[in-house]
Amino acid sequence: MNFSLFQKAILRTLRSFVILVAIALATLCLADWLRNPQAIGRHVAEAFAEQRFGDSGGYEWTGTHTTSHFSECIGLSTAIHPAEGNAIWQTLLSPALLWQAPTPICGSLKQAIDGQPGSIYFAYSRYWHGYRVITEPMLSLFSYGMLQSLCGGLLLATGFAVAWTLRPLIGAIGVVVSAALLLVTTDLPFVASVPTHAISLATLLLGWAFLASRAVRGSDAVTLSSSAFVIGALYNFFDFLYNPDLLAFVLGWSFFMANGLNGRLSPRSALLQSVLIQMLAIAGYMAMWAAKWLLVWGGGQIFGSAIWFPAQDFGRWLGGGEQAYVPLRAMVALVGEVMKLPFGGPALVACGVCFLALFLVAIRLRQMVPLACLIGLCLFPIATLEVKANHTLMHAAFTFRFVPFALVLTTIGAAGLLRAKAPPIPHETESRQQRTTARTT
Repeated sequence: MNFSLFQKAILRTLRSFVILVAIALATLCLADWLRNPQAIGRHVAEAFAEQRFGDSGGYEWTGTHTTSHFSECIGLSTAIHPAEGNAIWQTLLSPALLWQAPTPICGSLKQAIDGQPGSIYFAYSRYWHGYRVITEPMLSLFSYGMLQSLCGGLLLATGFAVAWTLRPLIGAIGVVVSAALLLVTTDLPFVASVPTHAISLATLLLGWAFLASRAVRGSDAVTLSSSAFVIGALYNFFDFLYNPDLLAFVLGWSFFMANGLNGRLSPRSALLQSVLIQMLAIAGYMAMWAAKWLLVWGGGQIFGSAIWFPAQDFGRWLGGGEQAYVPLRAMVALVGEVMKLPFGGPALVACGVCFLALFLVAIRLRQMVPLACLIGLCLFPIATLEVKANHTLMHAAFTFRFVPFALVLTTIGAAGLLRAKAPPIPHETESRQQRTTARTT
C-alpha cells in the first residue's frame, strides 16, 4: 500500500476544504453586503400578489404531495432584514423571522413586508444558507418569477450534465428510462418553484456529474477521495439537511458502475471503495457544518455574543426525537411520499417488479455477487437517513427523494451489470457442444 498517496490525498483534501470555507464565507458576506433589502421586499410582495408561495399556509399540492415554501420564506426574511452591526457577524448569524402558531412563516413574512409591527428575529445560524449567494443578488435586481426561471435553468443544465456523464455507464436507453422514472417519482418537475431547494439539488447534480465523469475516465478511489469530501462540503453550504443520504448514494453508485461494468475491480472491491467515497462525502458534509459553527463560536467571542451548538435542535432531529425510535419508520414514510405523487405509485411498483425480475435472472445466471454488492450501496445512505430519522419524518416532503433515486438507479444498474457480465450457463454450454458434435458426426 502506497501511504504517500494517502498523505497527498489528505493534504489535498484539507487544502481544498480550507479554500472552500474561505470562498463560501467571502461570497456570502459579499451577497449580504450588496443586497438591496427594499428591492427584495418589493419583489417578494409582488410574488405574494401573484400567489407564488402557494396557499395561505405556504403550500402547493401535486396530487396529495405537498410542496412547502417554508425554507423559502424563512430565507427571504433574512434577505429583507436591514443591515446592522458588523457585516460578517450578521452573515454568520443569518437573522430570520421568528414565527408563532397559528401564523405560518410565510404569513409572518408577508406581515413584515406589509409593515405590520411585531416582527421578531432570531439567529438562524445553524445552517450556512449558501443559497443567498444566488437569491439575494437576483431579487435585488429581478422579480421572484425570474429567480424561479433561473432555478429551472440550473436544474435543466445540471440534469443534462448528469445524463451526459452517465451515458458510458448505462447507455442512452438507460439514461432515458432513468430520467423518465425519476421525473414521475420525485418533485424534480416542479421544484424550481422553490429556489432554495432547486439551488441545493442543482449543486447535488453538479457534484454527481463531476465525480461520475472522473470515475468514467478511470480515477481510483484514492484520487476521488478529495473530490467526494469537497462535494459533500459544498453541498452542505446550500442544503438544509434534506438529502445528504441521496448525495452519498449517487456518488457511490457512479463509482461502482464505472468500475463494475468493465471489470476494473472485483464487485467486492468496488463496493468497499464506493462505500469509502460515500463516507467521505458525508464526512465533508459534516466538516462544513462544523466549520460554520466554529466560525459562529469565534465570532461570538469577538463580538461578545457567544452562541454554541444547538443541542436542542440536533437532539430532536436524531433517531425518534422526543419519541421512541422505530427502525425504518422514516423509510416507510418516504415511500408513502412517493405514492402521493400522481404517477409515483405505479412507477415505483413497476420499477420494483423490474428489479425483482432482474434479481431472479441474476440467480439463474449465477451473478448474485455483483447484484448483492450493488444493493449494498444503499446500506450506508439508509444508515445516514436513520440516524436523523426524526428530521427525515418532519421534512418527508423533501427528504423522500432518496427512495426513488435508489430504486431506479439500482434497477438500471442491475440491468447494466447483468448485460455486461452474463456468462453462458455451464450445463447449457455443454449441451450445445454435444449437439454440435452429434451433427458433425
